[in-house]
Amino acid sequence: MTTAAFAFLVLRLFAVSDYDWHTAFAILHTVDLEDTLGLVLGTVMADSLVSVLFLTLLVPVAVLRLLMERRAAQEYRKTTPEKQRPERPDMAGPLLLVISVVAVVAYIKSFHSWWLLLLMLAVGVLIFVIMFGVRAGGQLKRATLWVTRHLVALVGLAMLLGAATVSTPWVPQERIETQGGKELQGYVMEAEPGFLKVLTEHERKFLILTDQDVKSREKIMGH
Repeated sequence: MTTAAFAFLVLRLFAVSDYDWHTAFAILHTVDLEDTLGLVLGTVMADSLVSVLFLTLLVPVAVLRLLMERRAAQEYRKTTPEKQRPERPDMAGPLLLVISVVAVVAYIKSFHSWWLLLLMLAVGVLIFVIMFGVRAGGQLKRATLWVTRHLVALVGLAMLLGAATVSTPWVPQERIETQGGKELQGYVMEAEPGFLKVLTEHERKFLILTDQDVKSREKIMGH
């Protein structure tokens, strides 16, 4: 996990800096190395394509996990005496489903993307048809079972691939008006008393602006 987190951070630094060594080095000093979780969630929430892909798979996978856990629990009860069973049930599956539903509802409410429900339903139907409707022993079934067994590793590889290719930073985009009347669009990577550290949107230049240089700031909301 430590190695994966380090690789994710390095790939994100180069991706958002357009693979410029000097810019990536400057951005590094604005990042809290212990806040990898924030970088991951920020990456997912900031880019529209990544958000849609993530949410489209999240609910079906959470439901599938619950069904598989229920089937495994039934087999476990058949083979394990009652005294040897754990006192508390595993709540990871239900918690993942609740978080998934909340995230989908929030996204649809924020961006009015009702089509996401249809896309999610189509993906869910496809997953369940493959898992439960395909002939056992077939190539597609075997491939699906292989993916299921290696799901964690595949998700990790997908996250690293996304980290290397998604150029949208993990902070909101802003429109910054300077005292000279010039307007900048970029990402405030760090804001401390006296100055702002800004990554411009298109050129991906790293700028340091003093408070006296900044006339106004406005977040650009939208996917």
